[in-house]
Amino acid sequence: MSNSEDAGRREAWGPYLVLAAAVLWGTSGTAQALAPAGSTPLMIGGVRVGVGGLVLLASAAFRRELLPMRGFLRPVILLAGIMQVVFNVSYFTALSLTGVAVGTMVAIGSAPIFAGVLGIVFDRDPVKPVWYGATLMAITGLVVLSVAGGELSVNLLGIAAALAAGLSYSMYTFLTRRLIARYTPDAVMGVSFIAATAVLMPFLATGPVAWMRGPGGLGTVLYLGIISSGAAYMLYGRGLRVVPVSDVGTLTLAEPLTAAFLGIVLLREPVSLSSVAGMVMIFMAQVVVVSSKRKSKRPPR
Repeated sequence: MSNSEDAGRREAWGPYLVLAAAVLWGTSGTAQALAPAGSTPLMIGGVRVGVGGLVLLASAAFRRELLPMRGFLRPVILLAGIMQVVFNVSYFTALSLTGVAVGTMVAIGSAPIFAGVLGIVFDRDPVKPVWYGATLMAITGLVVLSVAGGELSVNLLGIAAALAAGLSYSMYTFLTRRLIARYTPDAVMGVSFIAATAVLMPFLATGPVAWMRGPGGLGTVLYLGIISSGAAYMLYGRGLRVVPVSDVGTLTLAEPLTAAFLGIVLLREPVSLSSVAGMVMIFMAQVVVVSSKRKSKRPPR
């Protein structure tokens, strides 16, 4: 197999790596729901980022891919860590002010829009019409899925916080995608996660920790840190190397789809026909993006 064919195959698999990462992220909500009493969203998010950062750094060290010491202090890596902080704080603030349905819909639903704009403005990504169609379909599915449960609570400050979460998440994706062109994904994301944990440490130090001491709490921390954070971002970083930012934003909409599915199956949350319709629309958007990517990157015979 030639180098060009091998590169083409890696690029063709890129969307699937991003999708797999999004699915693992989507399990975080169920893990939080099953966590022992006393846990809080901020503590859940903090330990997830902290343990995930250690896992990523350990992977980079095992592969002898750690950055030089001066690389840890690069302003762009520190900025990526700050974006992680802004995302976590604004996201959980949005959920507390406007509810899970609206907060998640606005935060995650706005991410592909922000990502597409960033890619167009800074990277001059050639956005194809299929991206607009797939993103519109996915966002429509999110809207249908979010309003299917009943009444919505709208809070303007909560909406602003959710938009800040969507923008900061897209900025994190944009920054790390540029960094992994020079450094390895595990090292870049691990360092940015540790930087985020350092900023969040004052809040984590004053939060409740008793829930982590039992087997259930420890299991929750390990799952969130190792699987839904560490492993997920390993996949995500490798996918970022070959997938345009605009496509990444759309593909990661699989996260709320996974969360909704697990809520129905494991948490026995009620489901309606409109909920099913929303999930189908989001799934079809992923299929469109993946299919178009594979066709455009298929190596010549």
